Amino acid sequence: MNTTTTRPLAETANMIGDLIEQSARFYLDLLSSLSGSGLVATIDQMQDQMRRQMQQMTPGQLMGLMRRMAPQMRTGGCGCDIPPPCWAPQPIGEVLSHSCPGATATIRLRVTNCGATQRAITVEAAGKTPGVKIDPPNLSLGPMERGVVAVSVSLPADAAQCQDQEVLLWVRGCQQHYLRWTVRVSSRGGSCCHEVDVEDCPDLVHHWYDHFYCERQCLPRRTGG
Repeated sequence: MNTTTTRPLAETANMIGDLIEQSARFYLDLLSSLSGSGLVATIDQMQDQMRRQMQQMTPGQLMGLMRRMAPQMRTGGCGCDIPPPCWAPQPIGEVLSHSCPGATATIRLRVTNCGATQRAITVEAAGKTPGVKIDPPNLSLGPMERGVVAVSVSLPADAAQCQDQEVLLWVRGCQQHYLRWTVRVSSRGGSCCHEVDVEDCPDLVHHWYDHFYCERQCLPRRTGG
């Protein structure tokens, strides 16, 4: 069945235009009340121009604009949430795989060195998770080069149904990335392979919110007396 995205994209463009219009009207109303210059009269022209520009956008450009404006849409125009500090380990998501007893689940990590220097990448699993194989555990990537690391988990033939095996994977390069991978035993599973992209990029921006973080010691354990 053929589908089209013309109507959803048009509706999305109208939604973004309305959001920009509301923001522009607020600030122009404020300027007008202060200066009495009648700037509000230009809002209709601004709105028409923005809508014409968005109608000429490709679907990819329109989706990129939506992603950039998503925080303002969620918070009503105030991006007040403080992101995690740049020096903290960066999450790259969670993956759930379904595999039969005796089968092998595989995940492929596509690591990109988006820095300007040679980079050594290591991949390892935390703890002593049985049946985990990493091939290769180390990569040497030049500037903008990409490499693939395959991580597999072999389930025992007598594995119980609905049993979960969680693997915490670390990708260490310019930054530290971590992935939570859960392999669930299922009668309808099989050999499966997921792909996860890891962008290992240097952080060259001095963020204002980094000043809000400081490392604090964990609370001491209480022992029974």
